[in-house]
Amino acid sequence: MARKTTALATAALAVALLAGCSAGGSGGNGDGNSSGSGSTGQSSAPKASSQASSQSKAEACSAFQSKVEDAAKGLQSQVSALQSDPNAAVAKLKEFDQSLSDGVDAVQNTDVKPKAEAFRSAYDEMLTQIESIAKDPKSADLSAFTATTQKVQDAGTEFEKACTA
Repeated sequence: MARKTTALATAALAVALLAGCSAGGSGGNGDGNSSGSGSTGQSSAPKASSQASSQSKAEACSAFQSKVEDAAKGLQSQVSALQSDPNAAVAKLKEFDQSLSDGVDAVQNTDVKPKAEAFRSAYDEMLTQIESIAKDPKSADLSAFTATTQKVQDAGTEFEKACTA
């Protein structure tokens, strides 16, 4: 049961991350060098527009991507090994959690930040469930876990939409 759950979690996470990260560098109507702001740190300009931060959407998506993409690739490359060792899977997922946290911290754009935070929150909920399942596989509530993995996928899709809008 734990192997199946770990496989499902890793697959769900991989799908969500590929969606979110692949969109990160292509940010909608510009590239990572968008000329939408003069960002050299925190701006003292008024925060009245939809771009309340001096960080453009493309820059925010790129910042998130740069923090999590390598960790996501590393996690994806170890899927089969992690399926056979739930404790190693949990350790790797916790490592990824730190990269994800760093990615969220790097996002300052007010349109993108809530989407990144929602993804992190959904991921955190999934990680908590995985830890519980790894400790006691018989206690696994697969319907709740499936709902949580769907939240991760949905949050990844919403992040992607924010980056490509």
